[in-house]
Amino acid sequence: MSSFATEGGLATSVSAYAPAGASSVPIRRVLSRALHPPVRDLYFWAIQASVLALTALHLWLDEAHVIHEVSLVSLPVALLFIPVTYAALRFGLHGSAATALWATVLWMPNLALAGDHRDAAADLVSLALVDAVALVVGQRIEREGMALSAASLAAQAQRLSDARYRQIFASTGAPILVFHADGRTLDANPAAWALFGPSVLDTDCEHLLQIAPDDLAAHRGPDRVPLRSGGNQYEFRCITSLVEADKRPHIQVLLQDVTAERRAWKDAQEFAAALLAAQEEERARIAREIHDDPLQRLLGVARRLELFTSSNHIDKADAERISNLRQELLTTSRTLRDLAQGLRPPALEHLGLAAALRGLLSDEEERAPWGPRLDLSIHGSERRLSPECELGLYRIAQEALNNAVTHAEPEHVRVELAFWTSSVRLTIWNNGGWFDPDASPVKSQLGLRGMRERASLLGGKLEIFSSERDGTTVVAYLPIHGVATSE
Repeated sequence: MSSFATEGGLATSVSAYAPAGASSVPIRRVLSRALHPPVRDLYFWAIQASVLALTALHLWLDEAHVIHEVSLVSLPVALLFIPVTYAALRFGLHGSAATALWATVLWMPNLALAGDHRDAAADLVSLALVDAVALVVGQRIEREGMALSAASLAAQAQRLSDARYRQIFASTGAPILVFHADGRTLDANPAAWALFGPSVLDTDCEHLLQIAPDDLAAHRGPDRVPLRSGGNQYEFRCITSLVEADKRPHIQVLLQDVTAERRAWKDAQEFAAALLAAQEEERARIAREIHDDPLQRLLGVARRLELFTSSNHIDKADAERISNLRQELLTTSRTLRDLAQGLRPPALEHLGLAAALRGLLSDEEERAPWGPRLDLSIHGSERRLSPECELGLYRIAQEALNNAVTHAEPEHVRVELAFWTSSVRLTIWNNGGWFDPDASPVKSQLGLRGMRERASLLGGKLEIFSSERDGTTVVAYLPIHGVATSE
């Protein structure tokens, strides 16, 4: 690398200098480069010595009257092209500009001592040409040198980047595979070799990860890939990215081990499902206990009081008090019956989800003091679902209606149940007050989280939309089989 490419700092030169021609170099920059020559280089001083020798030669020729013909007047000046051009090739602009300036200063005594004006004019023209060559050639050489230096720096940075990538690639504990666009395995880090064995480079992505080459190139495919190694079952999350090797794009796949994460998630899902099942069993038990014992006892007492009031042995005032007491017992009995039906509605078990929803809307309509309009519509072919699916949809509708009647005070509530071939959709809409499902207090979020959890445990999902203009809509999608599945 030439000295002009390193002196003064390559980064500064490359970023600050990109001339297009000699005319684009400012005079101030030329003077700055000329006043900062490479004085520490012996070759530079050798060139300046040659300029001094040529100047002295010209003075001697003039003093000795050797030059008498016009054709020889500019010959020593023309010889200055040699050191100036060499300075440009060796040091670039700040070498050629300094040499040209040095030659011009040294030649001034020759111009002053010239006896013939024609000789002085010829020398001035020659010096001007020397200075122009110094600028043009020096600038061109410096541009080329800076371009070479920039390319060398870029290549060095690329090599450093490649080395760092290889270091990270080899030291990462997660398996990393690099594939060609056609699915061929091109490279693997030590963790991948340990997982797949020595034949990893002889196998394509479809056999290794069960991902087709087209899907891999388009960054499609399963989020998690089950793999077996050493008798153990693992589950990995595929993270794909594009990398460039040999100026060709390749596909890198990083396998993140999520076995423990998935196991913990499944345990949590199983615990939540078991908790909900235990809760429903406890509700059913309490409903049976209420129906079979206290409710029957209260109804029996009410019947005996009715017989007692029909007796002729009590006066009219006592009969009225006993009748009022009987009415209170009947009111308490109805409350207990409604409580038992809310815990485990008999219609859900014997008649199905649609009938249970009709009964739920009828009860909510009676409970709301302002009398909102509640509508139920069934779409598709109505049929019985699995007990888990029917119970989950009923609980979601129950919670959504309770929230609407208790908090929103709507004028109109609409429930829609749509049966499709392999799924079912439940929609509860009301035109009451709206809220932000993501910004509500934690206490009011418990019911929403419970609905989402039920839908998730049944393999479906629940969405909530709420706005001041459109009201609030709760939509639950469940698969028809209603079996709790994992993500």
